[in-house]
Amino acid sequence: MSELAKRFDEVLAGSPLDARGAPASSRFAEQRGGDAAARRLSPPALIGLARLVATQPELASFLANRPAWLERAAELGPDTLAQRGAELAGPNAALAALDLEGALDALRLRRREEMALAACAHLGGIAPFETVSVYLSLLAEATTRDALELARTHLRGPDPGDEFAVIGMGKIAGREFTYHSDLDLIFLYGGGTAIDRASRLGQKLIAFLTTMTGAGVAYAVDTRLRPSGQQGMLVASFEGYERYQTREAATWEHLAMLRARPIAGATAAADERLRAVRAHVLPHALPPWRELAELRQRVIDERARGDDGAAAFKTGAGGLMDVDFIAGGGLLECGARTFPEQPSVRAMLAAAGADAASAALLADYQLLRRVEACTRWAAGRSLERLPAELTGIAELVEPGSGPEALREAVAAARRRVRDAYTRVVARGSIAAL
Repeated sequence: MSELAKRFDEVLAGSPLDARGAPASSRFAEQRGGDAAARRLSPPALIGLARLVATQPELASFLANRPAWLERAAELGPDTLAQRGAELAGPNAALAALDLEGALDALRLRRREEMALAACAHLGGIAPFETVSVYLSLLAEATTRDALELARTHLRGPDPGDEFAVIGMGKIAGREFTYHSDLDLIFLYGGGTAIDRASRLGQKLIAFLTTMTGAGVAYAVDTRLRPSGQQGMLVASFEGYERYQTREAATWEHLAMLRARPIAGATAAADERLRAVRAHVLPHALPPWRELAELRQRVIDERARGDDGAAAFKTGAGGLMDVDFIAGGGLLECGARTFPEQPSVRAMLAAAGADAASAALLADYQLLRRVEACTRWAAGRSLERLPAELTGIAELVEPGSGPEALREAVAAARRRVRDAYTRVVARGSIAAL
């Protein structure tokens, strides 16, 4: 047994991940145990790596063939993700030397490596999940920008150039991404660009992000939040989008628009349009809470059937979406003192004037987000509910806690969130927080 295998055994001994993770841990340790980087792993990095390989055997096999990744894991510190995030903001010069297939593979491989690095920091306690979430968001933004540049390079006919913008919606807008999040995107273009060229660019960008290659997919993409939803055009002009939002959009579409931020392409022009729309619709002429409550209940009825009070941590009553509705509804009700550059739930509550009253709500929100992240990490895919088997997930959320403690903590957080949501809706004001 290699020294690394022994160290894995030591940090996982007695935990629910021990027996389940042994085969994957052994294979990784066999291949990389002799590396100098393996001996330099700090205790937190070792714990993070051991939990990673124990919960994701396929990813462990992938990383075992990448000694450079282990070097980076050995250097993990509290500031590593912030530093790497700043690097991702720059141009990706390496893509220019690759053919299209190689470039698409490179984006996918980078995503897997960086997600693994972030998970190692998260699971080892090197970085709080909020920091990891920002980093995962920066990675998704960088991948989108790089895919857009590739799409422009391989677009037949004239390039829309600086008149095409990619708008991130929802969690990516607030830099609240988690493991296996989808990219919710809409596309806007300037008046000097023909709609057919803008549409082709949008379609190619989606293909470059979602096409399965030998390295997998980059991200799943959802464009249903565009004007008129699935029945609408894939792209909208800047003028058309502003006109739709100010004259035709329903309240729920205004709610979605609050979680919008340009992430690639003509970001300055798109940001100007979004500011104009927000200035027009904030605050709402009529209190939005009754309408939002009806919409929220439909979501519960359709997506949280059979919920037991703990399982449906996202869509169920008292789940993450309750907090999303409180934050967005507060902005629709009150407007914003200063609209946040990155509209996270925390930033939106502060912008609506509820920052001092929302501390307890945000604490429960962050717990549910950590539960969501660990559930998705353990499953290797997007999930909205807790599975029946919680032993491994509970260990990732709170080492040593156990499944019943996790269920009780989630149920209690959801009860408190629901109480806050009910107070706000009943009073018709976010001031009820």
